[in-house]
Amino acid sequence: MDSPTSRRRLVPILALAASLVSGWTSALAGGPIPAPALSLDQAIQRALASQAQIREAEHIVAQHAALQRAASADLLPALSLAGGGIWAETESGQPLWASANGARELIGQLQLSVPLYAPQARALEALARDQAAVAQYQARQARLLVAAQVTAAYYRLALSDNELDVWRRALSAAQDILSATQKSYRAGTRSQLDLTQARLTVSTALAGLDQTQPLEAAARGVLALQTAYASAAALPPLVASAAPRRELPLEAALVDRAARAQPLLQVAEGQIQAAHALLRYHRAARLPVVKANLGYGWDTVASPQARNLGWAASVTLQMPLFGFGRNRDRIDAAHEHLEAMEAGKAALLLQIRSRMAADYGAAQAADNALRNDQTLAREARAVYDMTRKGYLAGALSGLALQQAENNWVQARLRLAGAAIRARLARAQLALDSGLLPAGEPNTEEMP
Repeated sequence: MDSPTSRRRLVPILALAASLVSGWTSALAGGPIPAPALSLDQAIQRALASQAQIREAEHIVAQHAALQRAASADLLPALSLAGGGIWAETESGQPLWASANGARELIGQLQLSVPLYAPQARALEALARDQAAVAQYQARQARLLVAAQVTAAYYRLALSDNELDVWRRALSAAQDILSATQKSYRAGTRSQLDLTQARLTVSTALAGLDQTQPLEAAARGVLALQTAYASAAALPPLVASAAPRRELPLEAALVDRAARAQPLLQVAEGQIQAAHALLRYHRAARLPVVKANLGYGWDTVASPQARNLGWAASVTLQMPLFGFGRNRDRIDAAHEHLEAMEAGKAALLLQIRSRMAADYGAAQAADNALRNDQTLAREARAVYDMTRKGYLAGALSGLALQQAENNWVQARLRLAGAAIRARLARAQLALDSGLLPAGEPNTEEMP
């Protein structure tokens, strides 16, 4: 018999099974379950997980990490096996020059080499470490570039979707007016001019749909490619985009965030550190190199035998004295390279601040345009509603209704563009400051 504990464990499983059965039943009854809407965050994450540009940057990071490990290993002891033979010319069985005092010398040793003082090797290790850091910053910059491309494609499609919605609503309203006008025309209460104007309004909405649909299809195809969907048809609908509610952050806060998080500045700083390491490397060419060597094996003129085994130890010092100025020239070149990197970072910082100031002004202008277009759209909708009621009541002409509807459609098209531009301006500010843009939920219905 089941215990109460086992029954309690079984209840959530039964509830889950019931929900699955209910979902399958609804799917069979009403057709396939529609795919969830695609948000900007989801689109960016899909692109970051699939685009070859990101994989390329990751491979470069792994390459520099391996080079850094190799540079660090140069400072560790090295074990090697050495073997060989030396034959010397002889006369009457005596060598003409000494080779272990024999005509033939046989060497076979297990050698251990330990760097005691190697300033160039340490400078190379620092250079490899700084280059690995630069590769990581460049990978972050690649992510921002992909995010910028996806954001532009996403909002281009969102704008086309909003415009299609405007034209579909306009077409539906125009068809209703045309149907009512045809009835009134047959009843003799409307003129041929009113009927023609109603048909013209329907044709205008159809023309708007005909022009917007190819743009929407193209934008859908681009976003599908960017986000690794099999086809444009496989791309789910987008999360409804409306006017953002969040206020713009302070410009000073954005500039401070860019100074800390912008990968371009991080790359520039990493290149400066690498230039310092390169300068230390060339300066270290003037310093001595001290190495200790330890060998165990044979170094004999006879056949190698167990009694010939022996140890050999040495300490070597290599000190450069004169190189016709090549070290000095390399040091001068490395110093100029360092100065160029520092000047490049200062120029980049000025460029980023200038870009952010321009984008911040554009975002403020987009917010102002959005508020104005919201007001115009509400007023145009009110005028259209009143004119439509007056037209259906027979108090106003078809020309007045056509003008009101045109104004309402154009106001809604401007509002759709203003809402997308306001969102895009915020996304651009996020990219300027080194962050991935984040979408906002649909918080406000467009009139």
